[in-house]
Amino acid sequence: MSSIEITVIDREGVATPGIEWDDDESLMECLVRNKYPILASCGGNASCSTCHSYLDPESYEQAGEIDEDEEDVLDSLMDDEREPTSRLTCQVVWDEDLAGAEVKIGPF
Repeated sequence: MSSIEITVIDREGVATPGIEWDDDESLMECLVRNKYPILASCGGNASCSTCHSYLDPESYEQAGEIDEDEEDVLDSLMDDEREPTSRLTCQVVWDEDLAGAEVKIGPF
């Protein structure tokens, strides 16, 4: 099994570097395993927004395309919650190129 390290910024703005993300996990699963307050109400099926977070711009570009289901859920967010780098973490798959990514947990 391979892993990479990412930095997670909680809702209070506290950054924690060195969070290990294993190659058999989605980003959402990594955040849940590390006890971040991600509800994942839909179980990772891109049908809710309880795992919504923000990626740093470079990682956002590396994270792959947003499919139609994810786009629909992101479109349902309030205007002040969606940012250009918003993603549903359940739809972000592990990629070695995401090493060093910064992930800011989105609002409830």
